[in-house]
Amino acid sequence: MNRVVPDADLDKTARAWAERLATGPTRTLALTKQLVNTSLDADRATAFAAEAAAQEINMTTADAQEGVRSFVERRSPAYKGC
Repeated sequence: MNRVVPDADLDKTARAWAERLATGPTRTLALTKQLVNTSLDADRATAFAAEAAAQEINMTTADAQEGVRSFVERRSPAYKGC
């Protein structure tokens, strides 16, 4: 997320964003960061293959299953980082 905030709101905004990331699906976030970083040096086919592999890995996590369940049940997810 990119946002411009007044100086007085910077610490509060940064802390809120950090808390949101920390309570999110951490393995998914790590895989996404890895994909973004490696895609800069890869061709399209390699990037697509890496994304497909990451999706396979991600869908086996408890957090992915929790994300789907919480969506279906219309509630906020409770991610555990696994």
